[in-house]
Amino acid sequence: MARISSPFLGTIALLLWAATTTALATRQALSTWRTLSPVPTGPIHEHSTVALSPTQLIVIGGVLQSGGVISDVYSYSIPTDKWTKLASLPVTINHANAAVVDGRVYVLGGMTGSAWAGNPRGWVYDPSVGDKWTSIEAMPASEARGSAVMGVFNKTIYLASGKTKSGGESVTTVSAFDTLSGKWIPLPAAAKNIPEGRDHGGGGVMGGKFYQIGGSLGAITNRKDTVFVLDLEDPGKGWTTAKGRMPTPRRGFATGVIGTRFYTFGGEGNPDKSSNGVFKEVEAYDTLTDSWERLGDMKIPRHGSYAVAVNGSVYIPGGGTASGLPATAAFDVFTPAS
Repeated sequence: MARISSPFLGTIALLLWAATTTALATRQALSTWRTLSPVPTGPIHEHSTVALSPTQLIVIGGVLQSGGVISDVYSYSIPTDKWTKLASLPVTINHANAAVVDGRVYVLGGMTGSAWAGNPRGWVYDPSVGDKWTSIEAMPASEARGSAVMGVFNKTIYLASGKTKSGGESVTTVSAFDTLSGKWIPLPAAAKNIPEGRDHGGGGVMGGKFYQIGGSLGAITNRKDTVFVLDLEDPGKGWTTAKGRMPTPRRGFATGVIGTRFYTFGGEGNPDKSSNGVFKEVEAYDTLTDSWERLGDMKIPRHGSYAVAVNGSVYIPGGGTASGLPATAAFDVFTPAS
């Protein structure tokens, strides 16, 4: 069999590279940003955001420009681009661990008080019974934390990683709350801890697997690029580490799930002095190919904003515009090219 000449192979490689580059540029060009009505609290970060329905988002707690922590809860209507104030939580809270199951909003701990200490208390908001928060079983005190990565599978809410208090430990803890029984449930030993402590990471559940992406270990500057994965169909096998590493290691980034991809936005810990410590990068992790793709920059680089994806778009309210307290009330939505 005749050998193909190396110049010919080089030409093929060049053509493939050009095609890939062109496709990426096209996707970046066709992705769009749209500005929405600002968050009514004013500049805010370290709040939580969930989708109560395909038309309604909920923003919970957070830290104001002044540094004050709030208990406010707001509803945002996607069709009308309008905000409505809902019943406040019983405590001021930031880095709340929030998720939605069967049309109910669950807050499973977070950081409270002047020390931003992990609080184990939990509440549920069920709009079908009124505009109020009802106390539910607290998580084990030893697992109290905020800034956990959240995911839902078979009506059970999973929490991975997090931080015990401001300046405190980055934990490996994984917890599970069964919304049917209203109880915290045990996990197999191999599933109870991610491989290494993380806080301010991203991720969620996709295809029956729980993903913990990026975050930091301790200091803001100790940014991590790992993707930890737990198969929730067989959690006894424990956590694995994906081969695909985050191109821009960071913490405090916003995450939205569309199709087979996790979209990540901004984040904290940028060593570039001109960046105010904040990243602008938008990157997507494809769980099918275990690979990452760069998708341009945020219009307003920021960190400390929990995003949510609805109907193929990612909604990002507020966030910190620099490390520390500077924040914004800006609210925008990103729609990737299909």
